[in-house]
Amino acid sequence: MPYLDNLKFNWRINTIFVVMAIFLLAIIYRLIDIQVINSQKYLALANSQQSRKFEIPAKRGEIFLEDNGQLYPIALNQSLKLLYADPKFIKDPTDVSKKLSPIIGIDEAKLTEALSNKNSRYVELKQKISKEDATRINALKIAGLVLRDKDYRYYTEGNLYSQVLGYVNNDGIGQYGIEGYLDSELAGTPGLLRAVTDSLGIPINSQDNTLLEARDGKSYILTIDRTVQSLADKAIVKAVQNNRAQSGSMIVMDPKTGEIIAMANYPNFDPNNYFEVKDYTLFKNSTITNLYEPGSGFKIFTMSAGLDSGKIKPETTYNDTGSVTVSGKTINNAENKKYGIQTMTDVIQKSLNTGAVFILQALGTDPNKITLAGKELLYEYIKKFGFGIKSGIEQPGEPDGFVKAPKTYDIDYANMTFGQGISITSIQMIIGAAAIANGGKLYQPHLVKKIVDKDKVAVLNKPKVIRDNVISPQTAATVASMMVRVVEHGSGYLTKTKGYNIAGKTGTAQVPKANGQGYEEDKNIGSFVGFAPVEDPKFIILVRVDYPKVQGFAEKTAVPAFAEVARELLKYYQIPPSN
Repeated sequence: MPYLDNLKFNWRINTIFVVMAIFLLAIIYRLIDIQVINSQKYLALANSQQSRKFEIPAKRGEIFLEDNGQLYPIALNQSLKLLYADPKFIKDPTDVSKKLSPIIGIDEAKLTEALSNKNSRYVELKQKISKEDATRINALKIAGLVLRDKDYRYYTEGNLYSQVLGYVNNDGIGQYGIEGYLDSELAGTPGLLRAVTDSLGIPINSQDNTLLEARDGKSYILTIDRTVQSLADKAIVKAVQNNRAQSGSMIVMDPKTGEIIAMANYPNFDPNNYFEVKDYTLFKNSTITNLYEPGSGFKIFTMSAGLDSGKIKPETTYNDTGSVTVSGKTINNAENKKYGIQTMTDVIQKSLNTGAVFILQALGTDPNKITLAGKELLYEYIKKFGFGIKSGIEQPGEPDGFVKAPKTYDIDYANMTFGQGISITSIQMIIGAAAIANGGKLYQPHLVKKIVDKDKVAVLNKPKVIRDNVISPQTAATVASMMVRVVEHGSGYLTKTKGYNIAGKTGTAQVPKANGQGYEEDKNIGSFVGFAPVEDPKFIILVRVDYPKVQGFAEKTAVPAFAEVARELLKYYQIPPSN
């Protein structure tokens, strides 16, 4: 049947043409969809597959000290290697571990376990691989081990500036100290490269690539003097160890600028090995973060309020019976001593608690009792001296401190006159005392002296006066002369140095119980603040010794450390004798 055969053949041909036509129309439609209808969508998809974003790391700023125009790095960047593995390519984890363990110092069993984890494509093995060890690792020629460049922080002086500097963790983030406080400025801003890549994801040169340059971090030059820091560090270590104390600290400052010349704490830590520290409180700069009750050292501020307000004079007298009763509670002098008729100079020299309460009464409207007006006036002066307010120094974790409001109980204010029941920091104590040393100006303390910007131009961080009329120059000079008598004839006698007028005041404070109910029986904080020479102060020092286990007051725990550093500074600054 030729006709039927032809008909079947034609039907097959037609079917093939129809199928081909449909297929061709589908291709044409797809091309129109890609190139016209949804062109932007597919263009974006193509770009995303053919280009990638690459972060360009910024270089972290470094930290320096300056001596006669020469810079000394104390926190700098060190380029080392980071070792990681892709377990997918590790064929024999046991054999690799055996070869790698002697080089990186990690137990073979731990390495084998890590390298056997086929579910992970990235296993970090060790940070800070030296160039020598990196060469040995590369020589092994083991697929799956990867070394990449990474900048690490290196602290050239180890423990010496630890709490002042803080540290940078393995994620490149500053923690504590200057590193934490100025982290964003030091870190800079990473750049960004959006680049066309080849099939392996490697960037290729193209006019379509876009680049945002990285902005390196700022570098800083600190106010600290290397020599003085070393002196302070050795002195406070000795003070803590000799007194079997829990801790101690020392600040040396220029009273005329607020520049911190030295800031030492003990115990401290090595920021190069911060990960070895178990007690995280060691990371804190206790001179900034730790509140304490200052004890008798605070009497110089009570005395300043009385003299500056004109309520008392240096020769004003009162009868010291050894105790005074306020709101039914008895306040005694140290060791229950009584002296009879005493002047205001005697109050500072002999550190009389009863005399401090007498001044508070004199500040009010009735000299025979504590009044609201007296408390308000004392509160005003306490605030002027910077207590209850953050100093603004370049360190994290600084508290305000705590000063009770004038409407609180009379007994609370009576205790505050001699430094109990008020919470302050060491930095507040030294800037307050510096206002007496410099004639009445309250300077903001600062650690940053210069900022080095991207153009490598050092910008001076000028001294800042918070308040220039804390007390009058006459009041400041009078209180300073009273403090000289503490050194010449009182509890600061170990500081007495032939030919020099040194002013100072001791403080031995009780330690409040954690529950707020009274004070600990066998704990105290000994402190000494002083400056020299009185006629033209070049430095002011605050020493604090926390919880000594030896018997005695601050004259035995804190004063020796002050004396040691003060005498060295008189020589270091080549200060000639004045008498």
